Amino acid sequence: MSIGVVETVAPEQHDIILGDFRAWYNYGLPTAMKIGATNGGCKVDIKRVIDMIKFDSGYGYYLDKDGVPLIRVREMTGIVTLEQLYLKYFNIKTISNCESDGAWENNDWSGTGGTYTAETSIKNSGEQSSKLTGNTDGYGIHEVFSSAKDLTLFNNAEVSGTCDKVGFAIYITSAELADLGSAGLRLILHMDSEGTLTNYYYTDIPYSNLVADEWKCFKIEKSAFSEQGTGDWSNVTGISFVLNGTPTAEVECFVDTIDLIQTHDYSAPLAINGGGFDLTNEGPGTYRKIKPRLEITDSDYIENITIEGQRHDGTNTLIMIKNCLNDGAISLALQEKSEVVNSTIFTGHYTRNKLIDVPIKIREYLPAA
Repeated sequence: MSIGVVETVAPEQHDIILGDFRAWYNYGLPTAMKIGATNGGCKVDIKRVIDMIKFDSGYGYYLDKDGVPLIRVREMTGIVTLEQLYLKYFNIKTISNCESDGAWENNDWSGTGGTYTAETSIKNSGEQSSKLTGNTDGYGIHEVFSSAKDLTLFNNAEVSGTCDKVGFAIYITSAELADLGSAGLRLILHMDSEGTLTNYYYTDIPYSNLVADEWKCFKIEKSAFSEQGTGDWSNVTGISFVLNGTPTAEVECFVDTIDLIQTHDYSAPLAINGGGFDLTNEGPGTYRKIKPRLEITDSDYIENITIEGQRHDGTNTLIMIKNCLNDGAISLALQEKSEVVNSTIFTGHYTRNKLIDVPIKIREYLPAA
């Protein structure tokens, strides 16, 4: 073959990603939700800016200490553009994010036993999860809230009913799951001061509902929680994660991303998070007020926006853009007898804690053997 001639290679059938795709908000988290149907498809852009060699007759910005020119990727970002027909309004309230700004500590609520560790390698979201190490029924870890949480209201004052859900994620390895034996785990929401185990709501997670070596997400309706004493969703003083039964050996397991999640079936004329907007309820049966602001807060960021596409052979490809903001233009095209149509752009962002952690993840599943 002559120099400069490029031989074309036809793609294999299974390498083609079909037009059928699904867009997810917070894929792999308890708050995961399919984003509404799209009208016009989607586009994924991975933008790269590379600093090439530049000579400036001296030891300038592009030379290292040995005088070797540097070539680097100065910028790499991921952008997802969705032409959306239907947008769900999404409302959550953090119960415990299991991050360093919380107050998780050793022992169950009564102070009997169990060891807490801040785990930074195995995590479902953010920078860390909460690890429980224990070997006895009831042993666990707990967090006392700095002030009681009212789980009958969301942050925008919308009422939370018993049909709303408490979402959380649990991770356990296959070896630790075997050590768990017939015991299970229990998540408890407390209404008493630390040390008093009288009034609380709880939900049990039997070992048969756990999945080894991956994060298992749970969404439990408030109405499905069991009550001990007198429960009070408006006065939750803390939370604990404990063993329910005695395992055959000491067990390590992890909990993360514990939220109150609203159940709803209505839409809103804004992107899924509406970064830079506050949404408040102006009274039952009246209207919801959408108020723009100039400051972007940590709560505006979405953990991820994920595009799930299917190959011709049935295997999946995931393209995940992390730490997202809807920071594109908000364009509304109002159509007669139709939902609001708008083009929505989500951009991945770097976090303050991991300035070189590229906010893009691509996962290609292998065809079945």
